[in-house]
Amino acid sequence: MDYKEIKDKFHYLYDDLKEFKVNQPDIVPERNWREGLEGEWVFTDDMNICQILKIYHLKDIKGDKSQKVVRTVCGSFVCARKNTRMLGSEGVADNIYRFSGKNRNNKLPNERIFARYVAAGVGAMQAYKMTYPKAESRTYIKTAAQQLMKQESVQKMVSEEIKVILEEEGVTPDYIIGRYKDIADMGERDGDRLRSLDSLAKIAGLFDTEKKSEQLTVWAGFTPEQLEKIKDGQEAKLIGHVESEDTQENKK
Repeated sequence: MDYKEIKDKFHYLYDDLKEFKVNQPDIVPERNWREGLEGEWVFTDDMNICQILKIYHLKDIKGDKSQKVVRTVCGSFVCARKNTRMLGSEGVADNIYRFSGKNRNNKLPNERIFARYVAAGVGAMQAYKMTYPKAESRTYIKTAAQQLMKQESVQKMVSEEIKVILEEEGVTPDYIIGRYKDIADMGERDGDRLRSLDSLAKIAGLFDTEKKSEQLTVWAGFTPEQLEKIKDGQEAKLIGHVESEDTQENKK
């Protein structure tokens, strides 16, 4: 049995049905994880058992089609990828927001896959290599990744994926506005916290600014640890500093 702690709650990965029944005697796991519902326990492809923590849908590059994605302690999986396998034997994922499975040859547009990786915290070059595994030249990968990040359609996708992650953590436009109001009402607050909220608002797309492209270019996504701290404003402060330093660097 393995586990991952998320928001002070333990989520388990059981080795087999016997071990699962010791802890969950009244639950029958779903045989096909692709058909499981959010919150249900499902068998992995190698007969381990885990729980579906989240179900959401990814839109294609045109925004008119979507594909079901399930998130478990093993990672995130696009259900339409018939050759993708959820393997409990590989253990819990370091970052459950990243796509897992071996198959990268699927119907989901590569630009959307790239955007999802970036939003989940993967660097642009690494995200490109994971999306286009046949690319080998470091110079080519760097140039291609930069070109993708400059495309308006890709920037929009990254923004959409970041919004999904933020909203799952409770960082919605209403939350941000409420925090602004709290700070304004209290009168005495650290300036860094206000700038942190401002950064979160921009990343969430609450305010449309001319520097949106620049912010996406330097944005490296949230790590699981950062997501745990967002509500306290700790990591938001760091994000604000990164943007500030980048802006100053551009002025030199």
